Amino acid sequence: MLALRWLLLLGPICLVLFCAFFRPTSERAKIGGLFAFLYGVPLIFVTHSLAIHFGWWRYGWDTLMLDGIPADILIGGAILFGPGLFFAFPNIGPLVICLPIIIFLHATLFSSLEPLVYAGPYWLPGVVFVFATAHIPAIYLAKWTAEDRHLPMRCALLAIMTGGMIFVILPSLIMQAMGGEWGLLERPVWSSVLAAVFLGIASVIGLSANQMLCLQGGGTPIPLDPTKRLVRSGIYAYVSNPMQLSAALCWVILGVYLQNEWVIAAAGMAWVFVQGMVRWHHRHDLLKRFPEGWPEYKENVPEWSPLWKPWVPIPARFSIDAAEVVWPRALRGATGLTIETKKGTSAYQPAGETREFFGLEARLFALTHINFAWAIAAHAALIIVLATKYVLSKVVRPAKARL
Repeated sequence: MLALRWLLLLGPICLVLFCAFFRPTSERAKIGGLFAFLYGVPLIFVTHSLAIHFGWWRYGWDTLMLDGIPADILIGGAILFGPGLFFAFPNIGPLVICLPIIIFLHATLFSSLEPLVYAGPYWLPGVVFVFATAHIPAIYLAKWTAEDRHLPMRCALLAIMTGGMIFVILPSLIMQAMGGEWGLLERPVWSSVLAAVFLGIASVIGLSANQMLCLQGGGTPIPLDPTKRLVRSGIYAYVSNPMQLSAALCWVILGVYLQNEWVIAAAGMAWVFVQGMVRWHHRHDLLKRFPEGWPEYKENVPEWSPLWKPWVPIPARFSIDAAEVVWPRALRGATGLTIETKKGTSAYQPAGETREFFGLEARLFALTHINFAWAIAAHAALIIVLATKYVLSKVVRPAKARL
């Protein structure tokens, strides 16, 4: 048992180190491998927790466990089914890599791993579920990052990764060390619903920032895979660190819901992260890459306290059909928005940005110019509208997908 657990941890580590440093591996491939590992950790934790809850399988040890999951399985699995398989087979598709593992390796060995793992009656569908949600997307994330392709999908997977770390991994680690438990099924329904609503509102701040960095910046929120353009529109016109603000708010809301003061205190980590890593990144990266726009932006947009009205140095352009009278009236108090009336589809374009939006998207972006509350509501709708449009463009008209 002990040897097997060590093998499950040290084997993937050795594989990744060998492939990364003794085989030709580009810097982008290494970054992709890191992203795959960070994606795998929360997704393996969540999927294996569901497996234990539904009786698909359970683990036989109680040493170095996190909520019933061995730490070596969690970390080793994230390394193996992420950077490990990607580095070992960089030119093979993730499905081609994983299908033989599911069919042959798991089918022959999984049910015989007692007392490490006790398989339940539905362990095979559980394994397929874990691979479909955790392992295969992790390898795709590494592959797309290495090849610098499918930016919206990469940003979506990175958002899932970040959400898993914020909502699941860090609170679980805190409660493991300081005391507390999830107990979601034992809590009153009204408190769960209320917490979900507030968490949803707080999450919109971070998700909209991720979306804007993808749409307008041409990059991801992670400095290792940065944006190509400085983003100052949308949610960034109100606050310069929306993702850190979102994380801090989520920890406070989650801590209140779980009645755990240590989870609430985790919000301080977001402040420490901003004071250290984020400000260092601003000084040594953004200032060098955007020497003309960044200093002025930092002087006018706060890090933590969102502005009520957006800071828009050069007005954005919003055109609306001359026959419509509702939208010009609704946007009468908008800041930094030049409204034009002409015949045709509505269009919106921030000053200095390369991308233009039309129809419903244009109207929603125009609403972000009214105030912070309207910006949150508009961005919540944009997250759904733009994601749906992208998915449909890939499924229905893949050749015309713009992103």
